[in-house]
Amino acid sequence: MTESWQRIRPVALGAVRRDDELLVTEGYDPGADERFYRLPGGGVAFGEYAADAVEREFDEEFGVTLTDVSHLGTYEDVFSFDGKRGHEHWWVFEASIVEDWPYERDAFTGYEHAVDEEITAVWKPIADLESAETTFYDECVLEGLGD
Repeated sequence: MTESWQRIRPVALGAVRRDDELLVTEGYDPGADERFYRLPGGGVAFGEYAADAVEREFDEEFGVTLTDVSHLGTYEDVFSFDGKRGHEHWWVFEASIVEDWPYERDAFTGYEHAVDEEITAVWKPIADLESAETTFYDECVLEGLGD
């Protein structure tokens, strides 16, 4: 039987802006002892369109509704997390959040049911995400953002 980490995982991610900031989730890789950031979102279920998946993920994880969802780009990443290889295809969508409260806070928490853990979303300046001092996955997503 193939390990789940040996499969290509389809992922839908949302690029939501607040002025010159981008909403990202904080993560930690224990294998590399490294804090990192990435766009919020999650897996695309079999038979589900990626645009529907990103809307579902924001609703499930943060209880918010996305609007103005538009395809930004499709990306691929082969990576290591906690010493194991992973491979993901990302559909990235620019979007806005209908509710005002996420824009009024600098950080807020959500819940990732699939792994039974709380997740933290923060607004980070795009310039900080482009900086060598910050690990953001994946930098090519930033290149695709329009002004």
